[in-house]
Amino acid sequence: MQTEIEHILDLKLEPTAVAGLDIGRILTENKLVHLHPHWFVEAEERRDGILFVELRDYETDRIFSLGLQCNASPPHNENDTKNIMQIRLVDYGATELLFFTDNDKTRVRVRYAGQQAEEEVEQDVLLWIRAVQEYLRLYTSTTPYTFIFRIIMNKMMLQMNPSQRNITIMITKITIIELLVILILVVGYVYFS
Repeated sequence: MQTEIEHILDLKLEPTAVAGLDIGRILTENKLVHLHPHWFVEAEERRDGILFVELRDYETDRIFSLGLQCNASPPHNENDTKNIMQIRLVDYGATELLFFTDNDKTRVRVRYAGQQAEEEVEQDVLLWIRAVQEYLRLYTSTTPYTFIFRIIMNKMMLQMNPSQRNITIMITKITIIELLVILILVVGYVYFS
């Protein structure tokens, strides 16, 4: 019998807001893979209801495979917990990510195969959970900021690989600085002339 260890992490999201989300519409398996900030998707294939992807890590340049299946309405636990989303992983150091609400907190339970989680896999999973957390945060409230950022994320950022995202963010920052310098020059010229 293979042993597993598990960690429970706090997502710091409002449970009532997350419980009202249509997770199946918001997060697909493809989006989940693209949310990780360091993974290039080299190839993908769907077999037996599981999405298998070949990934290259942007930071370490290692190539590995991963299979995942997202269940947006997993069966509920006993006690005061309500499951939100379950991500089952195949051919990876982690075997499951279960997002759930527990009383007044939103949490995620991560199960790792083996007696101890590999440091590299644990770091990857933490980055991934953080990205999913921030993506879900965009959907917990509807403000002009979150609406615009949802469009940017879905139409542009999730379509790019990590290096394209970094270049786009760098160019955006440079453009904002240029606009501020031009604004300061114009205001200074008008004010001191």
